[in-house]
Amino acid sequence: MNNQHLGTVQQITGQVRSLFYLVDEPTTTLTIQANGQTIAARASGQVALDLRALPRGATICVTLHDAQLEYARIIAFTILPSRLGFPVG
Repeated sequence: MNNQHLGTVQQITGQVRSLFYLVDEPTTTLTIQANGQTIAARASGQVALDLRALPRGATICVTLHDAQLEYARIIAFTILPSRLGFPVG
């Protein structure tokens, strides 16, 4: 029997509260406010580069892998029309 931990995948919709990245690093860290909870997540590669264009306050739907870890890994995201008047791109 294979007992490897495959992790979990879940989708969360919320507002971008902060973004952090170093210009010469291929990783982006952001916090998302969803259902009264703050979630910290990281992305790498092209997803990380695409996230850097998001304005603070943008509403996004993220697909997270291993959401139970300190920093979940963002594997995909979609920008949603803002309900609070924030620009979305």
